[in-house]
Formats: sequence, C-alpha cells, structure tokens
Amino acid sequence: MAEPVEDGEIVVTALKRSTALQDTPLAISAVTGDSLERGGNYSFTNLTNNTPSLRIVDSGPGNRRVILRGVTAAGEPTVGVYYDESPVSGSVGTTSDSASSTPDLRLFDVARAEILRGPQGTLYGSGSMGGTVRVIFEKPKADRWEGAVNANLISPEGGDLGYSLDGMVNVPIVDDKVALRVVGNYNRFAGYVDNVRLNLKDVNDGDSYGGRALLRLTPTDRLTIDGAVYYEKVATDSSRWIFETGQRYATNGRSESGNYDENRIYSGTVRYDFDAMTLTAVSTYFDRHRTAVGDVSDTFIGRDNAAGCARYRNRNVACSPAQLAAYIPDTQRLFASSLYQPQSVKNWTNELRLSSLGDGPFNWTVGVYSEDRDTVVRSTLLIADPATGELRDYRNPANLGYDRTIFDYLKQKAAFAEASYEVVDGLTLTAGTRYYEYKKRVGGQIDLGQEHYSSVVTPYQEARSTEDGFIYKFNASWEVNPDLLVYAQAAQGFRPGGVNQVIGLPAALAAYTSDSLWNYEAGVKSTLARGVYLNVAAYRIDWDNLQVSARTSGTGSVFGLIANAGAAKIEGAEVEFSARPLEGLSVGANLGYTNARLSEDQVSTVVSATGREGDRLAFVPKWSASATAEYSWPVSDAIEGLARLDVAHTGSSFSTLSAVDTFRRRVDSYELANLRGGVQSPDGLWGAYLFVNNLFDAAAINSKSSSSNTGGLTLTYSAPPRTYGINLMRRF
Repeated sequence: MAEPVEDGEIVVTALKRSTALQDTPLAISAVTGDSLERGGNYSFTNLTNNTPSLRIVDSGPGNRRVILRGVTAAGEPTVGVYYDESPVSGSVGTTSDSASSTPDLRLFDVARAEILRGPQGTLYGSGSMGGTVRVIFEKPKADRWEGAVNANLISPEGGDLGYSLDGMVNVPIVDDKVALRVVGNYNRFAGYVDNVRLNLKDVNDGDSYGGRALLRLTPTDRLTIDGAVYYEKVATDSSRWIFETGQRYATNGRSESGNYDENRIYSGTVRYDFDAMTLTAVSTYFDRHRTAVGDVSDTFIGRDNAAGCARYRNRNVACSPAQLAAYIPDTQRLFASSLYQPQSVKNWTNELRLSSLGDGPFNWTVGVYSEDRDTVVRSTLLIADPATGELRDYRNPANLGYDRTIFDYLKQKAAFAEASYEVVDGLTLTAGTRYYEYKKRVGGQIDLGQEHYSSVVTPYQEARSTEDGFIYKFNASWEVNPDLLVYAQAAQGFRPGGVNQVIGLPAALAAYTSDSLWNYEAGVKSTLARGVYLNVAAYRIDWDNLQVSARTSGTGSVFGLIANAGAAKIEGAEVEFSARPLEGLSVGANLGYTNARLSEDQVSTVVSATGREGDRLAFVPKWSASATAEYSWPVSDAIEGLARLDVAHTGSSFSTLSAVDTFRRRVDSYELANLRGGVQSPDGLWGAYLFVNNLFDAAAINSKSSSSNTGGLTLTYSAPPRTYGINLMRRF
C-alpha cells in the first residue's frame, strides 16, 4: 500500500479517471515513486515488496512471469503490464507461453505504481484476468528545470562488482506549453554464479542500458499531447544454477545460457477535457527483439550407444554397424549445445475512450480498442565448443542441429463500457462489460529436423482460430463515513485461445480455446486515524477450461503445446496496513493468503502428468507477507539520518501441478531482509546510503523447473546472495 502524500491522499487512475486511493472500490495497491526511491527499489520485481498476492517468478531480466491472486498458467499473460498507457507483451517463444517473458523497464523517476488485484477485463482487456500492473512515470514539466542522478555500487558475497547509474533532466522548451523529460540508465550486473564444470567464475554477469524521452505539449488548458519513446537493452548470461550440484549458485552447464533482449516502445497520447468529459486517444507500437539461449546438452547425454541409435534413428529397430558408426558422432556433437532462439514481437495497440470527469453521482467510461500483434520465433539447436561452452556462429548451417521457424499473428478488437451511479447518499452501483473478438493465425516450417526431437523437415503449414464474446463486472460500494468504505464485486476475466505451434500436430489438437474466470470479492477500506490505513479483502475465483501445458506424444518428443483441461478454485484474503505513528517514522505491512487448487481432474489425452482435483497450482505459495519500517531524524539543520528495514516472507510452492509428475519440484519457503541507512538533506535534494540486501544470506529460491530438455536436472533461480552496496543520490 502506498504511503500517503502530504494531504493524506493518493490519486490513482485505475478506473481510467482520477479517484482517491481510499475512495476507489477496488483491491488496489499504490506505491509512490518517493517510496520506491527511499527503498532503493528500481527493479520491476521490487513491486512485490508493497503488494499482497503479487508474485513475480524471476528467471532474470526479460524472463519474468507476473502472477496476481494465484491466477497463473501457460499461455497468454494473466496479468496486464502497462507503462503509462502502453501495454507490453512477452514473446510467445517456442511453447506459446508469452506470459513467461514479461519485459521490464527500470523504475527510476516514477510517479507511482498501481497494482490492481483481481480481473480488470472490462477496462484493461484480455491480459488482465488476474489483475493489472501499471507504472506511471513522471511527466515533463513546462515551468521548471529539473535533474537527478542516482548511482549504486554493489558487491554480492562470492561475486564480482556491479554498478548502476540513472539520470534525469527536465527541460522546459516553451514556458507552460512544451517540455521534454529525458531519463537514462546503465546497469552492470554483478555475477555470482560459477560454472564448476568449465571452471568459470561469475558467469551470470552482463549489462543493460536504456531510457526514455517524453515530450509534453499543452497548447491550451484543455488539450494535452504526450509523445514518448522508451528503449531498454539487456545482455546477460543466465542466473540459473543447478540444484543437483549440491552448491548454491553453481552450475555444471556444458553450453551457454542467457537472455539478450531489446525493447522499443513508441507511444502517443492525446487528451482533451470537455466541460463534462475527457476524450483520450492512445496509440502504442511495441517492438521487441529477443534471443533466448538455454543449455540443453543434458538432453542428449547417454544416448550415444546402440540403444539410442535404435530408439531415435531407427524407430526402435536395431541399427546396423554402419548406422551406429554414423549415429554416435552425430549425437556426441550435441553434448555441448543450446537452444538458440531469436524472436521478435511487433505489437500495435490503439485505444479511444471517453470518460466523465467524476463530479456528479453518475460516472462512466466507454471506449474501443484494437491490437495487431506479429511474432516470429526461430528455434535452433546450436553447437558449442565443448572445452569452453562458447556457442558457435548460428549463421553457419554446419553449427546447427535443428532449425524451426514459427509465425504467430494475433488480431483483436474490443469495445468496452463501465458506468457507476450513486443511487443514494454513499451507495454506488457499478456495471461494466467488454465485447472482444480475436483472430489467431499460426504458421511455420522446419528447415532442419532433429531425430532426438522426433522432428523432420516440414514445409510451411498454417492453422487459424477465432473467438468472440462478452465479459462483465458488477460492483457495489457503500461509503459508511469519510473514513470507511465497504464494497462487493463480481468480475469476469478471460484470455484468448489460439493455435499451437507444433508443426504436423493433428488438427484436433492444433487449436485451443479461451479460458475464463469469475472473481467474487468483498473488501473494506478504512482510515483508522490521520495517516493510519487498514484495507482488507477476501475473494473466491472460479476458473474454467484452463489453458495448461501439454506435451506431444511419441518417442523423444519434447514439443510443448497448450491444451484446455480442468478447472480451478482460488480462495484468498489480503490485508494492507500503513501508518505514521511518530514524527519521522512510517511503517507498513501486507499479508496475502492464496489457496489455489484444481477443482476437477484434468481429463485430456494430450496433457502429460495430468493434475487431479485438489492439486495446487504451480508457483503459488499459500502465504506471503512483507513489512517495512523507516525512520528519519534530524542530525543537524542541514542533515537527516535515515534507517530502513524491509522484510518479506514467501511460502512454499511447486513447479508443476501433479504430485506424480517426474519433473515436479518443491520450491521451499524463504525470508528476505534488506537493511538500509544513511544521511540525506531534509529537502530531499541529496542522499548517501549504505545497504545490505538479503541480510541473512537466505537461499531465496523463487523458481525451480525440470524437463526432458534438462536431462532431469533442476534449473534453479534465486535472489542473489548477501549483497553490500553504496547508493548516492543528487537532485537539482
């Protein structure tokens, strides 16, 4: 929950019009940019520190799955992520699982972040069945010059040095009419994972850089025009380590793994204020180029023998001596190899909406939306140097062991409306709906087959699917008094279906349909005293026709696909508390309980290791909690002291649904504590701080996974070890 601003109010735009946080009848958390800065939180993943029921499965920059209220499954995202008015999209990759690769921009010079828990489908569309995360950046100011610089130096135990530099300058071009705000960043990742097989230290180092330029024109008091360009580039080896080595932060990989990600966003927003309503038009073009690299050498280890030849080359018939002599070196060259997958996403979205200004008992928003997404994924098996693990040039066909290209197109259009009316003093009823229509087309070809994948050269093939429908939202809120609001809500969410990428898949298995859910909740938002806030929500979610990960059948097959199977029930509760009990002291805490389980068996002929009623949803801990305490005090007229402690608990979870799944892994619970202290100016113009993250050096594992691609080994992602750092900040 956000800390209050000076007048005790935080204004949010979650309803696509301005409302006070405590008067908004939604389960919404908001954290101010000042609060993020004081905690040294500039990563997208740090938003979990301030929000109950928010979980980010972190597999490194650009490889993050965002989960709200336990609504998570393979396929399209279940949480919408927006930077200002611009939605961002993951890449569908090779498994149609775009939810697993949510791009993230650096959170410097942020006005606030809003986390809307529960379905937001009426106003935010198909990617928001679990909720929506909105990051609102500071906008250009035409009446002043501003600037800021923030520098960090970090050193994880057992790792190398890392550092980051962020800067901002605000330039008024035409007084009160035109302004430009430019933000830039560079981040050097401190490596801490060692490759014990290849005797390499700190293999997960890397860097990122980028920024944004925002131009604001206000020709009249009624008209605002915003143009923005965002850019972020990440190049880093993977931070994954192998649990079976028996050592923290150690891998025995034979070949490279990493993520090389470049994101560009171009957006334009025009807002015109009429006397009783506001017209907003938004157009965004999102351009992402990403290369995902994953070591799959262990898939092939132990197959260089007569049994392997019979199984993979000769379709369960014994190989002749000549066949075996050719098969063995062909297989052994794959003992150091990675999936090397260049992919691009080009997504053009447009929205036009009208919203009331919120001055009377009747408030409303209506709009239309369109999306045109074009994704290309090339998946190759690339040979590496077995002595160093370095990948060879993928442009040389001799270095490839497999080559497949997928073309994935999504077109979507929608119309939405939401209206609220205060029927009697304090009692407001709200209803909303969204009509959606989408069309999906997937085509692809295999230019180089791979016998271990049961894959052969296949010419271009294509399949299509289409679907339309309505979703709904109903809300009733009662302002008992200015300090107490209660509400009840029923809201629906959905995700598009689509067509699987597996070339040659039987027609009956190619397409999968949308899945949908209903979220029923009740909540209380209260102000216990000046500056003391307590919010509570309880909910139940019924989720039908789940999109789940499946696996093609057949010898050696490793192709993932999406299928519809089963249903789930999620029950939970959330508590948020914040207070300023003493001058200079602020405290906050949140608690989330999420019981997410299958409510019926998954009955399907294509889903491997099918789940059964009562099985827990993957990567959803039952309990999560966090707390923050910050104290500042005067040292002299020009200097303040600052001390801050952040602690968080994440409960245990599992990597897959079924308890009998060979590849299922338990992710143990963990606690993280961060300590920060230093000196600063009372006016906030400068600060110097020391900090220790992961104070107690916890093995904070947030993700484990295993598959046939890993040879059964467990890929493990965790928070870095105990890390020491220095932070310097200056504003002017």
